[in-house]
Amino acid sequence: MDPVERLIAAESPERAEHVLVVNAPGLVEAARRAAPRVSLWCDDRRDAGTVPAGLLLEDFDESSLAGVDLVWLRLPKALSALDDYAERIAAWADPRVRVVSAGRQRAMTHSMNDVLGRHFDTVSASLGVAKCRALRASGPRRRRLRWPRERTHPELGIGVIAHGEVFATNRVDDGTRLLAELCPDIHGDELLDLGCGSGVLATLLARANPGARVRAVDVSRAAVASTLLTAEANGVAVEAHWAAALHDWPPECLDVIVTNPPFHRGIAKDSEPALAMFDDAARLLRPGGRMWCVHNSHLPWRRRLAEKVGPTVVVRQNPFYTVTRSVAR
Repeated sequence: MDPVERLIAAESPERAEHVLVVNAPGLVEAARRAAPRVSLWCDDRRDAGTVPAGLLLEDFDESSLAGVDLVWLRLPKALSALDDYAERIAAWADPRVRVVSAGRQRAMTHSMNDVLGRHFDTVSASLGVAKCRALRASGPRRRRLRWPRERTHPELGIGVIAHGEVFATNRVDDGTRLLAELCPDIHGDELLDLGCGSGVLATLLARANPGARVRAVDVSRAAVASTLLTAEANGVAVEAHWAAALHDWPPECLDVIVTNPPFHRGIAKDSEPALAMFDDAARLLRPGGRMWCVHNSHLPWRRRLAEKVGPTVVVRQNPFYTVTRSVAR
């Protein structure tokens, strides 16, 4: 267990009937000691790969949460994610449920208390331990679910539906928007939105390429679910996959890849996922296939793309974001 997980365990009651562990895979063994029944939810596919598959929930829904009387939750970076989780726990878990959540103090705000307070009668905070702090909640308020939420974007001609865990939720962030404006002119027979988020790019590609096979991949379960909802709401077909890598995809199977790659994992900066995505693209694109990438302008991705994928040019740029097009060797 890391310090956050150790604090969660330390701030919890000794016994429970059914413990649900959310995005904290290091707590599995402690949960098994605390309760006869343990379930685990991992939004991130990389976390899910570190725990016994038999514990993983397929859905974070009413049937999965029924009877849960203790929840151990690693506090997410986004308040929208905390709101989504808290809303569902309060609505579906046992009325006696207690939630023990924790995070690094530098990433926590008083707004997290307020979010939990929307869904629980009692919210309290622990003392700081090892630069971490726990928030405890009890007394669930059962309310009508508001997540996932939809927002219409008339300038793009689509509606976006997203869960709270998804980056930017149902908004269109400025980087994605810069690439989205080019999607009507991006064509191919086999297209992939790599790191699909709420499915904005995949949906626009499917609209611009009727009859083509459009796929989407993300490490986040919430993103995959949101992409499917967004595509369905806009009347297009998109295949969405929950995956951390594409090693089982055959080489040279794609004409087009579009991506807005991450450079954070949680609160930490991490370039490795983006670089791994570039490696996947180099293997999956057919010779002459194109990769469209939007990224923060200060990042050295144009050079990296040229090295890994092929000749790369800047297609669109502003002081904050750059869109590049790489042609696979």
